[in-house]
Amino acid sequence: MDVVVRPAEFKQGTWTLSDRLGRPLGTITQISPSLFVIDADRNSGLFKMATANFPSLDSAMSDIASHMKGECQLSGNDE
Repeated sequence: MDVVVRPAEFKQGTWTLSDRLGRPLGTITQISPSLFVIDADRNSGLFKMATANFPSLDSAMSDIASHMKGECQLSGNDE
């Protein structure tokens, strides 16, 4: 399943995760410059990742892509 990562509109340092149909999958939050945390929604395919920590947004996205067996792409709010 492909995952789309979008900056959260009202929360800097947070990105929302959804599938291509717009269903929510969870969030990625930047805790510090080298700590990004995935918080997966309970009813999503990401839930088996539970809460996972990564050193960068790119590494979090790579792990999401591997876990979901698809692509994980960063998207702007203008799409």
